[in-house]
Amino acid sequence: MDFTNTRTLLGVVEQNYPPSTTLVDTFFPNENVFMTNVVDVEYRKGVRTLAPYIVPGASGVNVARNGSTIKTYTPPMTAPKRVITPEHLNMRSFGETVYSPKSPAQRAAELMARDLMELTEMNMRRQEYMAAQLLTTGQCVCEGYADDGKTKITDTFILDGFKNKVTKSSGDTWDNADSKIYEDIEKMSGTIADETGTVPTVAFMSRNVGKYLLNNTQIKEFLNVSNAANLKLMSFAPRVMGPNITRFGYIDSLDLEIYIYNGSYMSDDGKLTKFIPDDFFVMGNPGKGKRLYGAITQLEDDKQWHSYASKYVPKVFTDVKSDVKELRVASRCIMIPENVDDIGVIKVKS
Repeated sequence: MDFTNTRTLLGVVEQNYPPSTTLVDTFFPNENVFMTNVVDVEYRKGVRTLAPYIVPGASGVNVARNGSTIKTYTPPMTAPKRVITPEHLNMRSFGETVYSPKSPAQRAAELMARDLMELTEMNMRRQEYMAAQLLTTGQCVCEGYADDGKTKITDTFILDGFKNKVTKSSGDTWDNADSKIYEDIEKMSGTIADETGTVPTVAFMSRNVGKYLLNNTQIKEFLNVSNAANLKLMSFAPRVMGPNITRFGYIDSLDLEIYIYNGSYMSDDGKLTKFIPDDFFVMGNPGKGKRLYGAITQLEDDKQWHSYASKYVPKVFTDVKSDVKELRVASRCIMIPENVDDIGVIKVKS
């Protein structure tokens, strides 16, 4: 395989097995790849206008079309890269026997393949982080650095009109066993249903919020209602479904599946950080949001500029004089809900 050709590497990237991206897959599963580096961001707020009455003989009444928010936006580019030097090729690679007969060229090919996979996964994890930010705060702050590694650049994407967020305080916080957790969830579910016309059917929460639910006096009373009484409101039977996801239970009265999401990433300061922070409960309508990808334009070995309309675009830099080869995988992505009111978030403890 030619590991210096962008088109060849694009095929490898698209065949790569992706890492777990639960929030992206649930709330932003649809994709739209643009031919330019700018994308059209459009989302709306639902309205419920009544048809007007008319008097006999009238032809009709003009009504306004539902509006939407439209922006032309350049998605921030993520572009992690790895360097290969002679020192990397002269050392035994991971899993290789001490007396391996592999040549430097073979090691270089294996190293490039592994780097291609890991750099792509870094981009995907960044998208999961973006999804988590939008779901919990209604905005995404993108902080990056220029080539000097010192100049900090900040870009903030804000969902205008995002208001379905509640922060509990004082005696209403969910760590209080006497708090009205069910009423809080029911109220948020009703708010989303009123504003969008659809009932939210899935919720994700941090692990400690699950403990609050199990320790809550009101929840315990509801769980003690037998099926025979025909008053069953909910059932909680936590079951691990994967390394990052636990199905916590189901609220029958709200048609709401609840999951604990333990997905995490390594922050810039080297700390393992959860995508959904402690004390957050996020609920919404799944399957409706979009990922918008802008094209990547780059200068290549033929001294010409090339644009690629793809989710992830690799590029190989070769410096023969310095005996250095670099591999970069770039992506331009932003996420939007179909309706800004599809999502509701409860900060259960201030």
